[in-house]
Amino acid sequence: MNGFLPLNRDEASRRGWNELDIVLVTGDAYVDHPAFGAAVIGRVLERQGYRIGIIAMPDWRDPLSVRIFGRPRLFFGVTSGNVDSLLARYTAFKKVRNDDPYAPGGLGGAKPERAVIVYCNLIKAAYKDVPIVLGGIEASMRRMAHYDFIDDTLRRTILEDTRADILAYGMAEAAVMEIADRLASGKTLEGIPGTVVMARQKPPGALVLPAQEDVMASQDSFLEFSRLCHLNQDKVLAQPCGKRFLVQHPLPEPSPERLEETYTLPYSYAPHPAYREPIPAYEMIKDSITAHRGCVSGCSFCSVALHQGRRIVARAADAVMDEIEHRALLRKRALSLTDIGGPSANMYGFDCQKGWLCQRQSCTFPKLCPNLVVKTGPWIDLLDSAARIKGVKRVTIGSGVRYDLILRDSESRDVMRGLCERHISGQLKIAPEHTEPEVLAAMRKTPAAELKDFVSLFREAAARSGRRLYLLPYLMSCHPGCTLAHMQAMRQEVMRIFGFIPQQVQAFIPLPMTLSSVIYHTGVDPLTMARLSVERNTRRRQRQHQVFFIDKRP
Repeated sequence: MNGFLPLNRDEASRRGWNELDIVLVTGDAYVDHPAFGAAVIGRVLERQGYRIGIIAMPDWRDPLSVRIFGRPRLFFGVTSGNVDSLLARYTAFKKVRNDDPYAPGGLGGAKPERAVIVYCNLIKAAYKDVPIVLGGIEASMRRMAHYDFIDDTLRRTILEDTRADILAYGMAEAAVMEIADRLASGKTLEGIPGTVVMARQKPPGALVLPAQEDVMASQDSFLEFSRLCHLNQDKVLAQPCGKRFLVQHPLPEPSPERLEETYTLPYSYAPHPAYREPIPAYEMIKDSITAHRGCVSGCSFCSVALHQGRRIVARAADAVMDEIEHRALLRKRALSLTDIGGPSANMYGFDCQKGWLCQRQSCTFPKLCPNLVVKTGPWIDLLDSAARIKGVKRVTIGSGVRYDLILRDSESRDVMRGLCERHISGQLKIAPEHTEPEVLAAMRKTPAAELKDFVSLFREAAARSGRRLYLLPYLMSCHPGCTLAHMQAMRQEVMRIFGFIPQQVQAFIPLPMTLSSVIYHTGVDPLTMARLSVERNTRRRQRQHQVFFIDKRP
């Protein structure tokens, strides 16, 4: 299991493979790094003894592009890549993007819109009877009926649009391994944790959701469906779809051991040598280390909790150090690590006194759960230990921190001192998203501490460090519940707290299956049934967004 996985038949032949067991089709360039989903799934299956090939960024206009390896023995695995193809194609104001950071040279246009559907259609035309397994963020977050921002309508499950056999959602290593083993032994695909299938019968004990036809036709049914989905991801869900049932099996129990298995695979930590131009997404994350998965927050606009789970699953510190040492040896020069963490940044050491068994949808909203153990010290220790490894030049935090949770740590002053003295390159990113209580409530992101208190703590620690350090706040416009008046009030508050007007403002995009997308479409929060103002007019949304860009005066 050395070198890159094959990208073409010649590379497979050099391994002595005349037939492949599994072919993975991805809309991204093939980067053999654990931050890229196709590489992870390919390496996981390779460790199981399967012969794997990757078709990266196939020419979707050419039916022969999915035939380069011939017919796989078991199945095709299909993903759009690390980003939903429509999000990769369009901005928040539905303008076409010209770039794609997951493509060589960063050039856009190689990935089709609705890439998962397009790739599956090509496969079905070439090999009608070969099973298809869907995975990745696009399939995962479109696994059930969902609001589609680009079409401005509800769409049915992507399983029906693709005619795929099964969908593995979330971080799907365990599910894909079981799918492969079952197909290899001639068993059925029903009942696999972390999967969605179309079944002829409802599984015993499943929670029945409103029928897909009703959800597509009635706002009340869509709201009830969304409420039940978000409150019951730990249960088997069954939704009538015509004469069949769409069945979702809950994610498998996460464990540090399973997580470690993923990050000890023989990655090359580089793009495939076939690429002659740099791949921007790789350049950005090539020296980052994943230390944990999951998020305790459950913000309404974010897909992390729906995709990775609502608990923190952390790797052992020794295992993280082993990976860093291995990477330093491969690189043969000093590493400057740009992140050690996960999608939730500084939550590495967080724990739950109840073993993550409660039914709360968020550990931080509407108030901080008393059972959440906020420990940032283990994360700082991880950063410090990494910095002492031979071959590591420095360790900095590129992705930012959840500032309010740092303040709720009993050792917040020590944490900030450690960050400012050793692990901030110049700027520390934080994401308050907004300052106005009504908008933050709609985001399910009521801060656990005051923003101004964190700014004061940071500035004090930065001054003590003797270094010139700055905070970089990221903000959001156009979210449900946000009006032009809210944006203007936020501008004044940000100026008061920071003393400048930042331009790091992101226009809200309704991501499929998130609570915010439901609210955007209906004007109603499905969990509370409260009505919220929603700005859908493009010009008025742009006016909201431009509040921070028109000029620099407060």
